[in-house]
Amino acid sequence: MILNYYSTIGILALLILLIENQDILLNLNESFSVRAWKVYRKYLFVIIVYYLTDITWGILESYKLSALLFADTTVYFIAMAAGVMYWTKYTVTYLEEERYLFGRFLLHSGRIFALCVTILSAVNLFTPVLFTVDQDCVYKALSIRYVILGIQILLLLLISAYTFTSIARKRHAAGKWKKYRTLGLFGLLMAAFLTAQLWYPYLPLYAIAYLLGTCLLRASVIGDEKEEYRIMLQEADRRMEQRLAEERALEEHTAFARISALGGEYLSIHIVDPETEHYHEYSANAAFKSFGLPTEGEDFFNLTRALSRSLVYRKDLKRFMHAFTRENVLSEIERTGLFVLTYRIVIQEKPVYIQLKCAMAEEAEGRRLIVGINDVDAQVKQEQEYEKRLIQAEEKAMIDALTGVKSKYAYMEAEAQLDHQIETQSQPPFAVVVLDVNDLKKVNDTSGHQAGDQYLRDACRMICQTFKHSPVFRVGGDEFAVIAQGHDYEHIDQLIRGIKEHNRENTRAGGVAVACGMARFTDDTSVASVFRRADMDMYANKQRLKETGNA
Repeated sequence: MILNYYSTIGILALLILLIENQDILLNLNESFSVRAWKVYRKYLFVIIVYYLTDITWGILESYKLSALLFADTTVYFIAMAAGVMYWTKYTVTYLEEERYLFGRFLLHSGRIFALCVTILSAVNLFTPVLFTVDQDCVYKALSIRYVILGIQILLLLLISAYTFTSIARKRHAAGKWKKYRTLGLFGLLMAAFLTAQLWYPYLPLYAIAYLLGTCLLRASVIGDEKEEYRIMLQEADRRMEQRLAEERALEEHTAFARISALGGEYLSIHIVDPETEHYHEYSANAAFKSFGLPTEGEDFFNLTRALSRSLVYRKDLKRFMHAFTRENVLSEIERTGLFVLTYRIVIQEKPVYIQLKCAMAEEAEGRRLIVGINDVDAQVKQEQEYEKRLIQAEEKAMIDALTGVKSKYAYMEAEAQLDHQIETQSQPPFAVVVLDVNDLKKVNDTSGHQAGDQYLRDACRMICQTFKHSPVFRVGGDEFAVIAQGHDYEHIDQLIRGIKEHNRENTRAGGVAVACGMARFTDDTSVASVFRRADMDMYANKQRLKETGNA
């Protein structure tokens, strides 16, 4: 009876972990792409393995399958050790302490502990050092097992103590003290339950500790991370606006300012007669001189192109050869006042970004072409990293974090695109479906917000399964919208009937009910007017559901 209870606790703990952490485990929309949460994702998979061995242990013991119980217990030990290793790695990474001495000590301690337990588990297959399982399926822990548990408890306590001290040391990170405290409490919780397990080996105390700890992290740490992401998105928008302002200011520079800009820190500056292509070197650093271009000569463009075949990075060579011709350079300067080309050259066997600028200047001898080459490698790579992060932020903004469908922002983008097609009379046939989840507030008030979130996800799943060929958007707290096109548009009446049938069944069974309304595009001037008609239809349907329980 105890063993059945043992396995039941493990099953419940496993289900709760899978439900609460599905966004991390499935890496939905790369919601947690920072390094610390990638480590935490691996840690969750280790906990899942531990739960599975714990569940299996109770079942095998109850059926007295001694050989399988021995094998399962071996995996159980390795899973526990891996859990300590990944918890150590996650905590140190989250605290950003990898570079510090004690942080590295904890990381190495976790790895060494996991390695030692794995080796001892392998040795135990041939010579009992950790535990034995006799023919009657009686499990007996040996002395080294208790030593390992003691070390494991000590490591958990050390990690917790280190986390608590980080609160005092990192005063600049005052906003994270609650998260650091939660990490510390997790370790104390695990150590306490593990200590109790020494005296009560047939109770699933460690599984309960994992259950409580991961729920605590979900409530106190992960929720705050989502809010920080929202703030990060606002900061990205602000930086983009600042960058656009800087670009507009740059476009307002006069031709004289562009020419003057060539006097900065350049690899080289050459003066070229645009008529004869005679050139001479105005300045060049040691790195450029090593390329072998003569300090003075004729036929500047062809000579530079020939030299570039061995200097320009092979992926940029075709573009460079196409762009850097006398005709292109002079034509662009005539049109805009400045020719600019960014590409890569190979320096010390590594591609380095450089920027070539050409502008015309009036000198005593006549018009001269000023050609400057600047090292912009650090600037370009910084901009590339910024663009990468901005794109990631924009992609995340298009997805609703709770349900995984498209967000209200994404709906506004789709609406704007369709409005443009309506203006040009190029829109495809479409319909708008507006859906409202019934009784969400009631579920939140009676069962809590976690149950409400799951209720909302269940409703969303039904909507997505119905409209398999159309985008689904969450446009409000309990409101969804669908822009039905193609296959879904052609079968829209059938799909709406399917939702209403679903509502009739779920109303009787006490399940999720979703009020819906639909409107087709006819002679409307915008998507908004189609949406309004669908919204009115939805509210009429919602009223019928309340009055009769029938869609």
